Amino acid sequence: MEIPVGSIPLRQFQDEFLGYRPPPKWGILAIAVMGFVLGCDQSTDSTPENHDESSNTTSEGTTTALRSDLGQILDLLRSGPTGAARIRLKKILDQNPTDGQAAFLYGLSLHQEKRYSEARTYFEQALEHAPEYATTHHFLGWCLFYEGELELARTSFSRHTKLVEGEGDDHFAMGLIALEQNNLANAESCFEIALQCFEALPAFDGRAREQGKTLARLGELAEVLGNLDLAAERLSKATELFPDHYEAWHRLAAIERRRGNQDAAIQAAEQEAAARDRVGRPQGFPE
Repeated sequence: MEIPVGSIPLRQFQDEFLGYRPPPKWGILAIAVMGFVLGCDQSTDSTPENHDESSNTTSEGTTTALRSDLGQILDLLRSGPTGAARIRLKKILDQNPTDGQAAFLYGLSLHQEKRYSEARTYFEQALEHAPEYATTHHFLGWCLFYEGELELARTSFSRHTKLVEGEGDDHFAMGLIALEQNNLANAESCFEIALQCFEALPAFDGRAREQGKTLARLGELAEVLGNLDLAAERLSKATELFPDHYEAWHRLAAIERRRGNQDAAIQAAEQEAAARDRVGRPQGFPE
């Protein structure tokens, strides 16, 4: 089964560019959600809108804001193809190899293409030259996760939680790591914290999706622990919040069959098929 990792790119990418704003014609972050989402599940998502950032607090001496002169390059990355952005970033780095934020964006462009080993090099360079830019820790964490460096990945995500409070993405990631290590108690704790973080955020398009993904993982854990009633409850809520989560529908159908609820199982299976059609993931698609 596919592990849908990551979530909406950290919310500072929406409106913290030290005063920079993309032109009004942009559907803000519609493309960024797909491009920066770290190779997460291929489900479609609605377009996030700007919203209050007040719930995110950073430790003294750290920042989540990109310099305003890098805003247009970030827009190039949002537009999909990364070549033009990397050409501009390479010129910046050739002139100033110690520009940590430019190194971060170069790494992000590679991350967008799932070139995680290469991206890791630039993120590490970014941390060396711009240690105050907290966001790098989060994306480095995903590179390490994909490379199988789970403990190092956990360290990066944990570091980010200490620098930027209230990021459910970090706790979700640490929950996935705990699942990989079969530490079910820790996984449940991480997912519950992630859910609390998402619920505490101001409303934004995509929040329900994040809550749904997290509840689906909590439902999976309940099933593993043998509590089918709780698993069905959590998965039902997950699919209500995130109807396109076909894996949650699939698991719910299996659980309802085990509970002897054949009609509910059939309905869930039908919903799975419909969700797969909506997001272009046909049955049997390599997961």
